[in-house]
Amino acid sequence: MPVTVPGTVRAVRSFPRQAHHCDSGVAKMEITGLFSGLIIGVVIGALGRLVLPGRQRIPVWLTIVIGVAAALIGTAIAASLGVADTSGVDWVELGIQVALAALGVSLTVGMYGRKRK
Repeated sequence: MPVTVPGTVRAVRSFPRQAHHCDSGVAKMEITGLFSGLIIGVVIGALGRLVLPGRQRIPVWLTIVIGVAAALIGTAIAASLGVADTSGVDWVELGIQVALAALGVSLTVGMYGRKRK
């Protein structure tokens, strides 16, 4: 963990971007970060459903959960590849997130459909 000198600012990239660090160095989540994470999850989950052909018979809440998980995992993958922080829109990161959401929706539809019959 990098050491910071008192009075200096250290840039931290985390999801959601509104996370702040307290004195112990642990990230604390603000309400705005939680809401923005849910909104991003809704968008990513919806995009994941849109790229799949046909109708997906899963509840909306499950799509949101898949979208939030895909956004978190996609951000981690993009950061490990070095493409998470770019100037402008992070298209590669967004593509990774949507692909993960589509994969998650596809797998969930298969499991959810078998369980319901």
